Amino acid sequence: MKKILFGFFLFSAFCVACRERDSWPPETSGPNLPVRYCDIQKGDKDKTVIGYVLVDTSAVNWLVDIWIEGASVFTPELSDIRKTERILQKEYSSILSEHGWDKQGHLYEEGGLRNYARQYVFMKSPEGKKYVYVNFVLLRWADLEDKEPPYYNPDDPYSIPPPPPERHALSRYWFIVHDGGDGFWRALLDLDNEVILNCSVNGHA
Repeated sequence: MKKILFGFFLFSAFCVACRERDSWPPETSGPNLPVRYCDIQKGDKDKTVIGYVLVDTSAVNWLVDIWIEGASVFTPELSDIRKTERILQKEYSSILSEHGWDKQGHLYEEGGLRNYARQYVFMKSPEGKKYVYVNFVLLRWADLEDKEPPYYNPDDPYSIPPPPPERHALSRYWFIVHDGGDGFWRALLDLDNEVILNCSVNGHA
């Protein structure tokens, strides 16, 4: 009987550990969730913030129906983030060949996906299928510490925005940038079938 109880205790502890490993860090605060390198690569201890999952629908609600008709935003598990990054790694060479701008085949410069910060929006269709739209910004143009003022007033989309900041704050609002070349690009992924449905890279002014 003691062996059975001990075995049950070990199994319960294992299940709790698995759940903790696949949940957001306890220090996470605010509506939008920071994603770190250690979140996307289990063996990577680098806690640098790589981007944000936008779960505050006021930031993206008007775009969600354009991407996937009738979809709603959901808060992902870390496993959804890892699957997203796995798909991107797998498809990156085809992204470069079809959407790269320079002759070397790199979106911007040597370094691949590590050059870019992300904004993720996870969506579920009315049928329950999972999708994610990812915004990519060259790291040197990204504000990951939430220090820059927002580029526009989300409460008044018709207001004249201030001059663009040197870096773009990723933690609060979904942003759209015109021009800028391949310092800015985006992709729509089908998580169930693990494929990229659409990818576009900014043009040059």
